Amino acid sequence: MAPARRNVHPEGSSEPPSNEPEVIAAAATRLLRYFVDEEGLVAKTPRGGCTLNQFTQQHPPTFDGRAEALDAESWIKRIEKIFRALFCTDEQKVEFATYMLADEADEWWTSTRELLLLELNDGVSITWDRFKRAFLDRYFSPALREAKARQFLDLVQGTMTVERYTVTFVALSRFASYLVPDEEKKCEKFERGLQPRIRSRLIPLRIRNFTDLVTRATLIEEDMRANAELFN
Repeated sequence: MAPARRNVHPEGSSEPPSNEPEVIAAAATRLLRYFVDEEGLVAKTPRGGCTLNQFTQQHPPTFDGRAEALDAESWIKRIEKIFRALFCTDEQKVEFATYMLADEADEWWTSTRELLLLELNDGVSITWDRFKRAFLDRYFSPALREAKARQFLDLVQGTMTVERYTVTFVALSRFASYLVPDEEKKCEKFERGLQPRIRSRLIPLRIRNFTDLVTRATLIEEDMRANAELFN
């Protein structure tokens, strides 16, 4: 009986039968696992930048330099939110943000850009952090930020509702975070500024969660208002 035929390597050595379909399937499985996260979802690989068209499709706000100072900071935050979603590069951030400047702000950037480039070495681009620093110095100066911090320091409820006082408190606290470094200090500052009748009912409770404190203060205010209407 003739011996079974064997595959012969060109050099004369023998090889096992080829299992190409299984090999290909195994390689494909490994490749798929590489691109899939632990939850079985295709992993998102950050892209290296975005296009101006992609950026403008997100309807970024313009800035003309005539807005309130707080609007300047808000504009930066809204623009940065788009940048994060689109994985824009640092250079694109400056290019696209300045594309949205108009009128006085656009004229400011035209002159400021030339000054910044003179400060840098040839071929060095203006970074996003450097642009933000120049922009906020112009439209939200350190002196103005300090004034907002002083407003927070002196803030009391007065004739405001608890809701309005809370909104003002949170907005101004950004400029004096050193005064409320943790939840306890934040609650103490908020409590001190409340109307005496509300504060006197809160102090014994020693609430040191800001959300809970605001909720309880609002309930006390509503109760006081209801009682005032009942007896008038």
